[in-house]
Amino acid sequence: MITTGSVPRDLAVERFAFLAQRFRGRRNAIKEFTHTAPEFVFWIYPDGTLFDAKDAHRKNVPRGYQHILDDEPDYGGFLRGRLARSTDGFQLVVVYCRAEALAEPGRSLSQVLVGLRQIPVPLDDDALVISDNADIYGTVDDLRIREASEHR
Repeated sequence: MITTGSVPRDLAVERFAFLAQRFRGRRNAIKEFTHTAPEFVFWIYPDGTLFDAKDAHRKNVPRGYQHILDDEPDYGGFLRGRLARSTDGFQLVVVYCRAEALAEPGRSLSQVLVGLRQIPVPLDDDALVISDNADIYGTVDDLRIREASEHR
């Protein structure tokens, strides 16, 4: 399990218990949290264009791209995700991707950042970004810094 960025796993666990290293039913807990009251559900095209998936990825696939549902976890180059907020105000961005996809600068990191800039709801700079397998990539700001490090 990857943990990178400015938020150590123990602090992340204080905010979201299902991020603990040994949490039974982790994927189901993440799904329950993000499906209960999502702030935004999205697909991000390979070029970074944001697509509003309304309340469900499977029911709202970009037109002409239904086949990407059969290509987990790569989704034909698309990224999919959910934005949700805990009752105590902490925001979480879950991106369904391979573990290493957002851990280093590269295409997927740039793609998600371009997409997140287009989200039509408030996105906190300190929102925690994770994978659906509980890999922790840090905050949105950490992702920006990681991407910028590639260009130095």
